Amino acid sequence: MKRITKSARLRWASLLVLPAIALFLLGTSPETALAKRKAGKGDAAIAKRSAKVYINQWRKEGRKPELLQKAVDQLEIAVEGDPNDLETHFMLGEMYSESNEPEKMKKEFDFVLATKKGKKKFTDDIEPYLDMWWSRSYNTGVKAINAQDFAAAVESFQQAARFLPDKAITYGGLGIAYLNMGQTQAGIEAYEKAVEMDAKNPAAFINLGRAYMNTDKLEEAKQCFTKAHELKPDNVDFLSDLARAYQRLEDTEGALATAEKALAIDPGNPQMLNMAGQMYMMGENYERAAELLEKVLAQQDNADIAYNLAAAYKGLGQNDKALSLFEKSVQANPEDYESWYNLGRIYDDQGKFKEATDALKMVVSLKPTSRPGWTALSRAWARLSQTQSGSPATESAKNAEEAFNMAQSLAEQEAAQ
Repeated sequence: MKRITKSARLRWASLLVLPAIALFLLGTSPETALAKRKAGKGDAAIAKRSAKVYINQWRKEGRKPELLQKAVDQLEIAVEGDPNDLETHFMLGEMYSESNEPEKMKKEFDFVLATKKGKKKFTDDIEPYLDMWWSRSYNTGVKAINAQDFAAAVESFQQAARFLPDKAITYGGLGIAYLNMGQTQAGIEAYEKAVEMDAKNPAAFINLGRAYMNTDKLEEAKQCFTKAHELKPDNVDFLSDLARAYQRLEDTEGALATAEKALAIDPGNPQMLNMAGQMYMMGENYERAAELLEKVLAQQDNADIAYNLAAAYKGLGQNDKALSLFEKSVQANPEDYESWYNLGRIYDDQGKFKEATDALKMVVSLKPTSRPGWTALSRAWARLSQTQSGSPATESAKNAEEAFNMAQSLAEQEAAQ
């Protein structure tokens, strides 16, 4: 994080020290005497001069903590005696910063900047301190997120926002922390503030859009992704988010147009090839779907992609290619009842009735409420019985009737719901 390194300007003058005889006659130091009663303006002037002496000594003598504390004590007396002295408030804010008391520092600087005179005179000197403490708090928040301590991250980002409330990036960090804590609405509000403060940051729109997607605010998500795409037209990842929003909105045309736009930028992008392949499947353009999904599968050995490609081949009537991929799917995941179902239907179409009944029995075993599974099994048993004779044929016909009755029962239950 870039930090402003401009050092604060100090404007102390060399000062006369009170005569030793005066100190002796008082019987104690002015600091001790002032601490015992409420300071007035005259006391404030003395304390301010003493503070400057201590500050000079502190800077020259290795920044000793005891000298810093004496300076702070004197400046607090000076503020009490003359509450409207802007320079004293500014000096006290500086010393609080050096004492690692940023909240007290901020209070003093706020007092100074609340006045027209203070803003004009001290803004340039105050800004580096605020930026430094913002950076420290923000970086602490980032480290907390990386350590998955999201409550600590929220606290750090909130503190950062107190130092510099106009930094959009702070609210982006808050959004991440809140969402990871399950505080979805707080996360969305933080992201909304981030994009309100910086409407030129595409990443902020993407993060807000993804938060909307997680809460099913799909139209709002689409608008955010569209804005991000407008800001950075060549970013394929942003187009991927936009295509998913169209997909969730069941806008196949919009999803396809977005996916094709992404592929024009990056023709080999597996994510967009897969997305477009799925969209073409939904539109029953099996030829284009198969063309794209083949490219994806060549890059990634993925069971879901293999299933989609098999379904595309099946839609094209290329059952041999589909059969090989569905068989690989059930080998990789024996509980994939959808692949078992497709295998059963293809076997049945190919006249492999025994293989068909075996596959479809797996379907109804894995998912007993599958009405299509029972219906397909009934058909396969019936067709198998026609190729048999004697008791095997009788047994197969009985199985076909039982499967048919189960399918009818499930259909009645669905109708009653």
